[in-house]
Amino acid sequence: MKKSILLPCIIAILAASGFAQEPAAASTVPSKDEVFQFMNLMQLRARMEQLIGSMKNSMRIGAEAGFKQKIPTATTEQLARLNSVTDAVFKDFPLDEIIDAMVPIYQKHLSQSDLDAIIAFYSSPVGQKLLKEQPAMMAEGMQAGQDIMLRKLPEMQERLKTKVAQLAEEELQGAHPDKRSQ
Repeated sequence: MKKSILLPCIIAILAASGFAQEPAAASTVPSKDEVFQFMNLMQLRARMEQLIGSMKNSMRIGAEAGFKQKIPTATTEQLARLNSVTDAVFKDFPLDEIIDAMVPIYQKHLSQSDLDAIIAFYSSPVGQKLLKEQPAMMAEGMQAGQDIMLRKLPEMQERLKTKVAQLAEEELQGAHPDKRSQ
């Protein structure tokens, strides 16, 4: 008797949890135009262009550092050629394609009422202030992170190099620590 009651209860609970995880009904899903309105309000394109610029700058700095390790007396002309390579890598960055791909993600996670409330906030004075200050905060945060990574990178690379050499030596000697204990 208990089994016959327990099974339908479990099925009902699983079915209810499945419904709770489904996206909002089609009538509450914001339209593509409404998502674009939100993206425009959020200045998404400008923010992504800034992020891409920061990525490009970070890549440029890293490439220059690596190049200078190999060629310590690198000339301005050599560095300019190196920078042109970085520029070429980012030239055809598919920004429009990325933005278009984001629309269904927003539609999946935000209902019409969510989007209305978010638009109301970002249209308010404090929302506008956040939008205005956010690029500077992001740039400063990226710079701080980059400075930390550049400072820590040599130590991290050295530790990795040591571990790789140690593993290689163990494998060559057939003294794999995991196999010795077996």
